[in-house]
Amino acid sequence: MDLATWTHVLGLDDIEVVEAQRAKEGMGWRLSVVSTSVVALCPHCHQPTSCRHMVRWQEIHDLPVAGKHLVLDMQTPQFDCEHCGKIFTVHPACVLEGTHVTERLAEALTDCVNVSTLSAASATYHLAESTVRTIFEKIVERRHAAKLRTLKPIRKLGIDEIHLEVQDKRKEPGRLSGAQPLIEIPANAESGEKIRR
Repeated sequence: MDLATWTHVLGLDDIEVVEAQRAKEGMGWRLSVVSTSVVALCPHCHQPTSCRHMVRWQEIHDLPVAGKHLVLDMQTPQFDCEHCGKIFTVHPACVLEGTHVTERLAEALTDCVNVSTLSAASATYHLAESTVRTIFEKIVERRHAAKLRTLKPIRKLGIDEIHLEVQDKRKEPGRLSGAQPLIEIPANAESGEKIRR
């Protein structure tokens, strides 16, 4: 396959394949990929900059291709902000933050663990079990947070709530369910005051 086809097959935004090699003993592929973005936004002063300080390379694991293991040698550029003078690294959006796996592999690992075990997911995707556990926890936490953001206030009552509401209306107004009637008892003999309970 030529590099343009590899870029198309890989399908990651702002990523271009510049080299493709067969892994040892034909067990998979190793692709060298670079970011096509030449401008970055400084996280400190929020100004755009195109001045590169240096480039680092990271080994990133991705979903298998045709059943073969896929590793990306990914270029991670550092930028030197012309406005505030700070140096910052731009991490690709396709990589799960704090890990060395793509977002789509992280999602696939989590789904695999949900229907199987950590060790099965580890063996399937050729990653250490501790790595799979970390990825699983990150994705589960993110999914839970996303679910909480989508929860909406109750606007309709279900049959159980309607039944409870009807029962409450039948009771005395101002009286709590299960509350005892008011009884007056003397507080102390000298004052003659009474306490309502």
